[in-house]
Amino acid sequence: MTNASDEEIIRGYVEGQASAHRSVDRWIRPLVSSRHWGLRDDVDDILQEVRRRLYENLLHDRFHRGSSLKTYVSQMAKYVCIEFLRRRKRARKSDFDLATIPDPSDDPEEKLDQVQRRELARSALARLPEECRNLFELIFVSELSYQDIARKLGVAPGTVKSRAFRCRESLSRLVQKRGGKPEPEPPDRH
Repeated sequence: MTNASDEEIIRGYVEGQASAHRSVDRWIRPLVSSRHWGLRDDVDDILQEVRRRLYENLLHDRFHRGSSLKTYVSQMAKYVCIEFLRRRKRARKSDFDLATIPDPSDDPEEKLDQVQRRELARSALARLPEECRNLFELIFVSELSYQDIARKLGVAPGTVKSRAFRCRESLSRLVQKRGGKPEPEPPDRH
């Protein structure tokens, strides 16, 4: 059961009182700054995300008063840290991003911006063989490891890696071939 102090902090936090925010930050900061997480570069982002979620949950009365507010905030901070670690792992695992899509323009004044590159990649992806599209979906949408994909497809992990390499090469060639100008997607063939 929450005590009067927790209720005061909850009310103050929702009302935007600086003292309530400082109290909560004193609980969050040591948790997210811990070397255990290895997220020192992300501490401010994590703090902000925990604060946002806490505000939303308190505002909408989602805090079940069966435990202390400090415990609730600590658990929330832990889950946010885990999410940041997962995002970092996915970013490292992925050897495909916008930086791997070549900019086919030779003229610096005509370099593609990120939106154009995304559109170019989307258009090129639509033209890849189905096998490549399916493989990219397993890697980047389902976020499966090469090991998991290999088990799913019944092939060796090295085979998955070489297929992924060939598919990335095909994608790169399609982007280069288009010269930076995405063409409309082919019509659906249902």
